[in-house]
Amino acid sequence: MTQAQTAALQMIDVLREYGVDRVFGIPGGAISGLYAALLQRTDVQHVTAKHESGAAFMAMGYAMATGRPGVVFTTAGPGITNALTGLASAYYEGVPVVLIAGEVSRSAFGRGALQESAATGLDATALTRSITKFTAQLTQPGPAASVLRKALATAYSGRRGPVFLSLPLDVAATEVPVQPISGGVRSSFEVDSAGCRTAMEQLSRASRPLIIAGSGMRDRSSRRVLRRLAENVGAPVVVSTKAKGVFPEDHPLYLGIFGFGGHESVSDYLRDGVDVLLVCGAGLNDFSTNAWSPLLKGERAFIQIDIDAARIGRNYPVTLGLLGPGDAVIGRMLEHAPDSRTPRGAPTAGMRVEPYATAASGALSTIDVVRAMNVHCPGDAVYTADMGEHLAVALHYLRVGEAADFITCLGLGSMGSGICSAIGYQMGVGSRRTYAICGDGGFLMFGSEFATAVQHDVPVTFVIINDSRLNMVHHGMRDLYGSTPDFSTQLIDFARLAQSMGGEGIVIRTHDELNDALRAIPTRARVLDVRVDPEVRLMGSQRNAALRQFKEGPNGK
Repeated sequence: MTQAQTAALQMIDVLREYGVDRVFGIPGGAISGLYAALLQRTDVQHVTAKHESGAAFMAMGYAMATGRPGVVFTTAGPGITNALTGLASAYYEGVPVVLIAGEVSRSAFGRGALQESAATGLDATALTRSITKFTAQLTQPGPAASVLRKALATAYSGRRGPVFLSLPLDVAATEVPVQPISGGVRSSFEVDSAGCRTAMEQLSRASRPLIIAGSGMRDRSSRRVLRRLAENVGAPVVVSTKAKGVFPEDHPLYLGIFGFGGHESVSDYLRDGVDVLLVCGAGLNDFSTNAWSPLLKGERAFIQIDIDAARIGRNYPVTLGLLGPGDAVIGRMLEHAPDSRTPRGAPTAGMRVEPYATAASGALSTIDVVRAMNVHCPGDAVYTADMGEHLAVALHYLRVGEAADFITCLGLGSMGSGICSAIGYQMGVGSRRTYAICGDGGFLMFGSEFATAVQHDVPVTFVIINDSRLNMVHHGMRDLYGSTPDFSTQLIDFARLAQSMGGEGIVIRTHDELNDALRAIPTRARVLDVRVDPEVRLMGSQRNAALRQFKEGPNGK
């Protein structure tokens, strides 16, 4: 006789097939069927978040660290709406997050039930359709596991992204026969060999080549072939703001970042002209191009590689578009590398940073903090940077080597994304140390998840740049409009707040205190509450170039 199990338990088993050993979420009545199923599968740990957006951000970090799906469980109604920001961020970052939300029983549809999110109520599938790759409501228990398999396959096909399933309470609890399914679904790309040969020939013959790498090159395989290609053709490499760390920043061919927080060494190289420009895995949005700068052009060729055909030529016209995963396309290009070539010589003087500004008062600055991290943090550290003034400084001054990782979620640009994703990332990378560089404003929004890190023994370090105001908008308004409203906050002792949650908290005011704290090996979640002078910041032409569109528009009008 065929074994029968609840639809919810079968869905848990599908997640286990995909290697899921941890789910993030907040319980509620409508999702209780899935939580009941977890009681029968004790190898899957549940991480109880403090807010559904925090759960989604943690799932993102976990997915980025492990390559496995980041899974989120929420209840209906506000559980779904609270999670939308995290879900949208996963969509813009291309991260495979699975959000399964509870729903009232089908018999209550259209009757005004509490938190009803079916089409006759909040309509959760309509809310999530534009920010997911797949969305569905499970109206029958029999195919529930199969629909989840389809959702997971979709999340990993092409450019990765989130999926959403609405699970009514009675569907989850209904027992149905287990239907074994063999085989699987996998997407593949037919890489154009002739196009790759043309691209390789153009790069090899270029006198002033340039490679721009985006976050689509973040996985280790893509990083390896990117480095091989750059070294083979002797081309300098620029990364987008989202892609910091995909090319080792101590490499002689590394030129820096173009865009928000970027380096003048990149602008100077572009102004002197580029004959062949190769863009790989980069969407070329406003923040990564200084509001679509006309400097990005190739006099002879503009080649773009992307896994998403809709992004090729979207912001800049191309002479050659190559569709497929970055590692596969560049790998094929390298098959056509010439056996010998004339050495190009040193193409650039390397990355150049802005002079270090110091506080007239002698207080610490955000620049001081990042420079100290370069000295004291391990070579394989993981850095996340939340939204704020500190992000520009981290992008510009932090040095990320080949073994390290840097994550910032600039697709949607949500505050809190760099705070919560650090917890999930630390859960996924184990012994490697994770540092969340964040501001006091972001921590006031999402610092409650510090308690989650403490509860689950996650030794992530939060480096809070405490300047007692929303400093990025303060300076942005003043730069663009000449004055600013008051965006200050009262001085918060985040160290005491961390201690009250059971973690470690240290107030830091001096260089010696900062160095000692960074040298210490964390054994539990900790907060470094760094008091800084808010007036010391990154300058340079790229500081506000990407922001001017908010006043002038993309054409400078």
